[in-house]
Amino acid sequence: MKKGKINTLKIAPYLFIAPAIIYLLIVTVIPAIMALPISFTNWSALSSNMSFVGFENYARLLQDAEFKRSLIVMCKFFIFVPLNMFFGLMLAMLLNNKLKGMTIFRVIFYSPVITSTIAAAILFDWFYQPSFGLFNSILSFFGLEGIGWINDSSTAIASVMIFKVWKDAGAAMLIYLAGLQDVADEVKEAASIDGANAWQKFRYITLPLLKPAHIYLLITGIIGVFMIFQETYMLQGPLNSTNTVVNYIYDKGFMSSEMGYASAMSFVLFIAVLIITILQYRVLKLDLS
Repeated sequence: MKKGKINTLKIAPYLFIAPAIIYLLIVTVIPAIMALPISFTNWSALSSNMSFVGFENYARLLQDAEFKRSLIVMCKFFIFVPLNMFFGLMLAMLLNNKLKGMTIFRVIFYSPVITSTIAAAILFDWFYQPSFGLFNSILSFFGLEGIGWINDSSTAIASVMIFKVWKDAGAAMLIYLAGLQDVADEVKEAASIDGANAWQKFRYITLPLLKPAHIYLLITGIIGVFMIFQETYMLQGPLNSTNTVVNYIYDKGFMSSEMGYASAMSFVLFIAVLIITILQYRVLKLDLS
Protein backbone atom coordinates (compact mmCIF):
# COMPACT_ATOMS: atom_id res chain seq x y z
CA MET A 1 0.00 0.00 0.00
CA LYS A 2 2.80 2.35 0.86
CA LYS A 3 4.51 1.51 -2.40
CA GLY A 4 1.32 2.40 -4.29
CA LYS A 5 1.10 5.74 -2.52
CA ILE A 6 4.73 6.52 -3.36
CA ASN A 7 4.14 5.73 -7.04
CA THR A 8 1.04 7.93 -7.06
CA LEU A 9 3.02 10.82 -5.57
CA LYS A 10 5.65 10.42 -8.26
CA ILE A 11 3.09 10.44 -11.06
CA ALA A 12 0.94 13.27 -9.67
CA PRO A 13 3.19 16.18 -10.79
CA TYR A 14 3.24 14.85 -14.36
CA LEU A 15 -0.55 14.58 -14.38
CA PHE A 16 -0.84 18.23 -13.38
CA ILE A 17 1.46 19.44 -16.17
CA ALA A 18 0.07 17.00 -18.76
CA PRO A 19 -2.65 19.41 -20.07
CA ALA A 20 -0.08 22.15 -20.67
CA ILE A 21 2.31 19.73 -22.39
CA ILE A 22 -0.46 18.35 -24.61
CA TYR A 23 -1.53 21.89 -25.51
CA LEU A 24 2.03 22.86 -26.45
CA LEU A 25 2.44 19.72 -28.53
CA ILE A 26 -0.80 20.28 -30.47
CA VAL A 27 -0.55 24.05 -30.91
CA THR A 28 3.21 24.64 -31.15
CA VAL A 29 5.48 21.61 -31.55
CA ILE A 30 3.54 19.52 -34.08
CA PRO A 31 2.67 22.48 -36.38
CA ALA A 32 6.32 23.62 -36.26
CA ILE A 33 7.54 20.15 -37.25
CA MET A 34 4.96 19.96 -40.05
CA ALA A 35 5.92 23.42 -41.33
CA LEU A 36 9.51 22.38 -42.08
CA PRO A 37 8.71 20.08 -45.03
CA ILE A 38 6.02 22.55 -46.18
CA SER A 39 8.69 25.25 -46.48
CA PHE A 40 10.25 23.25 -49.34
CA THR A 41 6.98 23.21 -51.33
CA ASN A 42 4.68 25.66 -53.10
CA TRP A 43 1.58 24.56 -51.15
CA SER A 44 -1.16 27.18 -51.13
CA ALA A 45 -3.19 25.74 -48.19
CA LEU A 46 -6.33 26.02 -50.34
CA SER A 47 -5.77 22.85 -52.31
CA SER A 48 -4.19 19.45 -51.91
CA ASN A 49 -1.75 20.15 -54.75
CA MET A 50 1.79 20.33 -53.42
CA SER A 51 5.02 20.18 -55.37
CA PHE A 52 8.58 20.12 -54.10
CA VAL A 53 10.53 23.29 -54.97
CA GLY A 54 13.66 22.71 -52.88
CA PHE A 55 15.31 25.85 -51.53
CA GLU A 56 13.43 28.11 -53.94
CA ASN A 57 11.38 29.71 -51.13
CA TYR A 58 14.53 30.44 -49.11
CA ALA A 59 16.31 31.88 -52.16
CA ARG A 60 13.27 34.07 -52.80
CA LEU A 61 13.74 35.68 -49.38
CA LEU A 62 17.07 37.14 -50.48
CA GLN A 63 15.32 39.02 -53.32
CA ASP A 64 12.16 39.99 -51.43
CA ALA A 65 12.29 43.74 -50.75
CA GLU A 66 9.13 43.63 -48.62
CA PHE A 67 10.66 40.97 -46.37
CA LYS A 68 13.76 43.12 -45.88
CA ARG A 69 11.59 46.16 -45.13
CA SER A 70 9.56 44.23 -42.54
CA LEU A 71 12.84 43.03 -41.00
CA ILE A 72 14.00 46.65 -40.60
CA VAL A 73 10.67 47.58 -39.01
CA MET A 74 11.02 44.69 -36.56
CA CYS A 75 14.54 45.82 -35.63
CA LYS A 76 13.19 49.28 -34.76
CA PHE A 77 10.92 47.69 -32.17
CA PHE A 78 13.95 46.52 -30.18
CA ILE A 79 13.95 50.00 -28.63
CA PHE A 80 10.92 48.75 -26.70
CA VAL A 81 13.07 46.37 -24.61
CA PRO A 82 15.14 48.96 -22.68
CA LEU A 83 12.11 51.28 -22.46
CA ASN A 84 10.00 48.55 -20.91
CA MET A 85 12.77 47.63 -18.46
CA PHE A 86 13.27 51.28 -17.49
CA PHE A 87 9.60 52.02 -16.80
CA GLY A 88 9.14 48.67 -15.09
CA LEU A 89 12.04 49.44 -12.75
CA MET A 90 10.77 52.96 -12.01
CA LEU A 91 7.30 51.64 -11.17
CA ALA A 92 8.76 48.90 -8.99
CA MET A 93 10.84 51.38 -7.02
CA LEU A 94 7.85 53.66 -6.51
CA LEU A 95 5.70 50.79 -5.30
CA ASN A 96 8.36 49.08 -3.20
CA ASN A 97 7.23 50.37 0.17
CA LYS A 98 4.86 49.36 2.92
CA LEU A 99 2.44 52.29 2.79
CA LYS A 100 -1.21 51.53 3.35
CA GLY A 101 -3.12 50.85 0.13
CA MET A 102 0.02 50.19 -1.93
CA THR A 103 -1.37 46.82 -3.03
CA ILE A 104 -4.19 48.62 -4.85
CA PHE A 105 -1.71 50.67 -6.86
CA ARG A 106 0.24 47.51 -7.73
CA VAL A 107 -2.94 45.92 -9.04
CA ILE A 108 -3.77 49.06 -11.06
CA PHE A 109 -0.36 49.19 -12.73
CA TYR A 110 -0.37 45.43 -13.40
CA SER A 111 -3.93 45.35 -14.80
CA PRO A 112 -2.90 46.28 -18.40
CA VAL A 113 -0.88 43.05 -18.56
CA ILE A 114 -3.99 40.90 -18.13
CA THR A 115 -6.17 43.16 -20.28
CA SER A 116 -7.07 41.84 -23.71
CA THR A 117 -4.57 43.17 -26.25
CA ILE A 118 -7.27 43.40 -28.92
CA ALA A 119 -9.68 45.38 -26.73
CA ALA A 120 -6.94 47.71 -25.45
CA ALA A 121 -5.61 48.29 -28.98
CA ILE A 122 -9.09 49.27 -30.20
CA LEU A 123 -9.28 51.80 -27.36
CA PHE A 124 -5.83 53.20 -28.15
CA ASP A 125 -6.75 53.43 -31.82
CA TRP A 126 -9.46 55.87 -30.75
CA PHE A 127 -6.99 57.71 -28.49
CA TYR A 128 -4.64 58.10 -31.45
CA GLN A 129 -7.17 59.65 -33.86
CA PRO A 130 -5.76 63.00 -35.09
CA SER A 131 -9.04 64.92 -35.15
CA PHE A 132 -11.01 63.68 -32.13
CA GLY A 133 -8.57 61.42 -30.25
CA LEU A 134 -7.89 61.81 -26.54
CA PHE A 135 -4.14 62.39 -26.86
CA ASN A 136 -4.46 65.25 -29.36
CA SER A 137 -7.26 66.74 -27.27
CA ILE A 138 -4.86 66.84 -24.31
CA LEU A 139 -2.16 68.45 -26.47
CA SER A 140 -4.58 71.08 -27.78
CA PHE A 141 -5.68 71.85 -24.20
CA PHE A 142 -2.10 72.87 -23.47
CA GLY A 143 -1.87 74.82 -26.71
CA LEU A 144 0.29 72.27 -28.51
CA GLU A 145 -0.08 71.08 -32.08
CA GLY A 146 -1.62 67.65 -32.61
CA ILE A 147 0.33 64.59 -33.80
CA GLY A 148 -0.60 62.09 -36.48
CA TRP A 149 0.17 59.18 -34.12
CA ILE A 150 -0.73 55.86 -35.73
CA ASN A 151 -2.03 57.58 -38.88
CA ASP A 152 1.37 59.07 -39.69
CA SER A 153 4.09 56.74 -40.97
CA SER A 154 6.77 58.78 -39.20
CA THR A 155 5.16 58.32 -35.76
CA ALA A 156 3.34 54.99 -36.23
CA ILE A 157 6.10 52.78 -34.78
CA ALA A 158 6.52 55.08 -31.78
CA SER A 159 2.75 54.95 -31.23
CA VAL A 160 2.74 51.16 -31.19
CA MET A 161 5.69 51.16 -28.77
CA ILE A 162 3.87 53.54 -26.42
CA PHE A 163 0.95 51.13 -26.38
CA LYS A 164 3.20 48.13 -25.87
CA VAL A 165 5.10 49.75 -22.98
CA TRP A 166 1.77 50.66 -21.36
CA LYS A 167 0.66 47.05 -21.83
CA ASP A 168 3.84 45.25 -20.68
CA ALA A 169 5.52 47.54 -18.15
CA GLY A 170 3.41 46.02 -15.37
CA ALA A 171 4.97 42.60 -15.97
CA ALA A 172 8.49 44.08 -15.77
CA MET A 173 7.39 45.94 -12.64
CA LEU A 174 6.36 42.68 -11.00
CA ILE A 175 9.70 41.02 -11.77
CA TYR A 176 11.66 43.99 -10.47
CA LEU A 177 9.44 44.29 -7.43
CA ALA A 178 10.22 40.71 -6.48
CA GLY A 179 13.93 41.45 -6.90
CA LEU A 180 13.78 44.64 -4.84
CA GLN A 181 12.04 42.86 -1.99
CA ASP A 182 14.90 40.33 -1.91
CA VAL A 183 17.43 43.10 -1.24
CA ALA A 184 18.19 42.89 2.47
CA ASP A 185 17.51 46.04 4.50
CA GLU A 186 20.74 45.39 6.41
CA VAL A 187 22.75 46.00 3.23
CA LYS A 188 21.12 49.38 2.65
CA GLU A 189 21.51 50.33 6.31
CA ALA A 190 25.21 49.43 6.20
CA ALA A 191 25.62 51.61 3.09
CA SER A 192 23.85 54.51 4.82
CA ILE A 193 26.16 54.20 7.80
CA ASP A 194 29.14 54.35 5.42
CA GLY A 195 27.77 57.65 4.08
CA ALA A 196 26.23 56.46 0.79
CA ASN A 197 23.48 58.69 -0.58
CA ALA A 198 20.31 57.47 -2.34
CA TRP A 199 21.88 57.46 -5.82
CA GLN A 200 24.98 55.59 -4.65
CA LYS A 201 22.85 52.93 -2.95
CA PHE A 202 20.82 52.55 -6.13
CA ARG A 203 23.88 52.49 -8.40
CA TYR A 204 26.16 50.20 -6.40
CA ILE A 205 23.71 48.03 -4.46
CA THR A 206 20.25 47.88 -5.99
CA LEU A 207 21.16 47.64 -9.69
CA PRO A 208 23.83 44.90 -9.29
CA LEU A 209 21.54 42.81 -7.09
CA LEU A 210 18.80 43.07 -9.74
CA LYS A 211 21.03 41.51 -12.42
CA PRO A 212 19.00 38.25 -12.65
CA ALA A 213 15.86 40.32 -13.27
CA HIS A 214 17.68 42.39 -15.92
CA ILE A 215 18.81 39.23 -17.71
CA TYR A 216 15.38 37.60 -17.63
CA LEU A 217 13.61 40.71 -18.93
CA LEU A 218 16.26 41.29 -21.60
CA ILE A 219 16.02 37.77 -23.02
CA THR A 220 12.23 37.52 -22.89
CA GLY A 221 11.87 41.08 -24.22
CA ILE A 222 14.02 40.42 -27.28
CA ILE A 223 12.18 37.16 -28.00
CA GLY A 224 8.90 39.04 -27.59
CA VAL A 225 9.94 41.60 -30.21
CA PHE A 226 10.59 38.81 -32.71
CA MET A 227 7.05 37.55 -32.11
CA ILE A 228 5.22 40.89 -31.98
CA PHE A 229 2.00 40.63 -33.97
CA GLN A 230 -1.23 41.53 -32.19
CA GLU A 231 -0.15 45.10 -31.48
CA THR A 232 1.05 45.77 -35.03
CA TYR A 233 -1.96 44.00 -36.54
CA MET A 234 -4.49 46.05 -34.58
CA LEU A 235 -2.57 49.35 -34.78
CA GLN A 236 -1.55 49.33 -38.42
CA GLY A 237 0.28 52.37 -39.70
CA PRO A 238 -0.04 53.68 -43.27
CA LEU A 239 2.01 52.13 -46.06
CA ASN A 240 2.77 49.05 -43.92
CA SER A 241 4.95 51.25 -41.71
CA THR A 242 4.34 49.04 -38.64
CA ASN A 243 4.31 45.63 -40.33
CA THR A 244 6.98 43.32 -38.93
CA VAL A 245 8.19 39.95 -40.22
CA VAL A 246 5.37 38.13 -38.40
CA ASN A 247 2.81 40.40 -40.08
CA TYR A 248 4.39 39.63 -43.44
CA ILE A 249 4.31 35.90 -42.68
CA TYR A 250 0.62 36.19 -41.81
CA ASP A 251 -0.12 38.10 -45.02
CA LYS A 252 1.69 35.58 -47.22
CA GLY A 253 0.37 32.49 -45.44
CA PHE A 254 -3.26 33.39 -44.80
CA MET A 255 -4.06 36.33 -47.09
CA SER A 256 -2.07 35.37 -50.20
CA SER A 257 -2.27 31.60 -49.53
CA GLU A 258 1.48 31.13 -50.05
CA MET A 259 1.88 28.72 -47.18
CA GLY A 260 5.16 27.27 -48.42
CA TYR A 261 6.81 30.68 -48.62
CA ALA A 262 5.36 31.71 -45.25
CA SER A 263 6.73 28.52 -43.68
CA ALA A 264 10.19 29.30 -45.06
CA MET A 265 10.08 32.77 -43.50
CA SER A 266 8.92 31.25 -40.21
CA PHE A 267 11.92 28.94 -40.05
CA VAL A 268 14.35 31.73 -40.90
CA LEU A 269 12.82 33.73 -38.04
CA PHE A 270 12.99 30.70 -35.75
CA ILE A 271 16.69 30.18 -36.48
CA ALA A 272 17.38 33.88 -35.85
CA VAL A 273 15.57 33.75 -32.49
CA LEU A 274 17.40 30.54 -31.53
CA ILE A 275 20.85 31.92 -32.37
CA ILE A 276 20.27 35.23 -30.57
CA THR A 277 18.82 33.47 -27.51
CA ILE A 278 21.80 31.10 -27.27
CA LEU A 279 24.28 33.97 -27.66
CA GLN A 280 22.48 36.02 -25.01
CA TYR A 281 22.38 33.10 -22.63
CA ARG A 282 26.08 32.33 -23.04
CA VAL A 283 27.22 35.95 -22.76
CA LEU A 284 24.98 36.78 -19.81
CA LYS A 285 25.80 33.49 -18.08
CA LEU A 286 29.48 34.39 -18.25
CA ASP A 287 28.64 37.84 -16.92
CA LEU A 288 26.76 36.34 -13.99
CA SER A 289 29.64 34.03 -13.12
